[in-house]
Amino acid sequence: MQQGMIEMKIAYIRHGKIKLIVFAVLLALLGLFALHSVGRSAALNASRAASVKLPIYCTDNDNREIALTINCAWGADDIEEILDTLDHYEVKATFFVLGTWVEQYPEKLRMIYERGHEIGNHSYSHKLPSKSTEEQLAEEIDKCNDAVEAVLGIRPELYRAPSGDITDTVMELAENRGMYNIKWSVDSIDWRKDMTKENILNRVLGRTESGSILLFHNDTQYTKDILPEIIDRLQKEDYKFVKVSSLIYKTDFYIDNTGKQWRAK
Repeated sequence: MQQGMIEMKIAYIRHGKIKLIVFAVLLALLGLFALHSVGRSAALNASRAASVKLPIYCTDNDNREIALTINCAWGADDIEEILDTLDHYEVKATFFVLGTWVEQYPEKLRMIYERGHEIGNHSYSHKLPSKSTEEQLAEEIDKCNDAVEAVLGIRPELYRAPSGDITDTVMELAENRGMYNIKWSVDSIDWRKDMTKENILNRVLGRTESGSILLFHNDTQYTKDILPEIIDRLQKEDYKFVKVSSLIYKTDFYIDNTGKQWRAK
């Protein structure tokens, strides 16, 4: 009887060990499956990121440097006041201009440039890339560059698509001309009629961080009036305004899947 009890205990222990071994094997298999899934997912995400072309929205700058950009596509009555504000706060900005705007206001373009600001290409007539042929897009870029060169003798090295409407084709066309594709990370949406001064101020101040590219427009309801306070507040937060060409990296960089430009390690 006692011998039988001992044999039963031995059998029970052996059975328990087998169950533990089986359980351990199952855990190991589940771990391998999880690692494989994570690795496969990461590889897929990396592949997707590599296959998507993006313009520069912002940079990894950690020196509290930011770029103020102004799109010029409509009138020009407020240009002198905007320039006076920039001079007062010792800020250099980047103006993205339409070719048609340049042809209509060549003296304003010259004034912007002679007061130390940077000129970027915003296309010739604001045709959306997603609704244009490759030939039309090439013409839009070239005609704007030609218009700027006719007035200033220089050709822009920065390109910003109309309405931020980026396609692989227009990006390649700009890159083939030695230009950098620029978007923005802080949109003031100052062109909207329903925006108040307070809306614009809070939106810009709340979203700006080191490396940001800020977007404004001239000839809007409030931009010329709100710029002094925005610049003053950001400078008091130790932000330094630089031109886009000084903020971005020209070589040895990569752009992640959010549009942030990083210095290659």
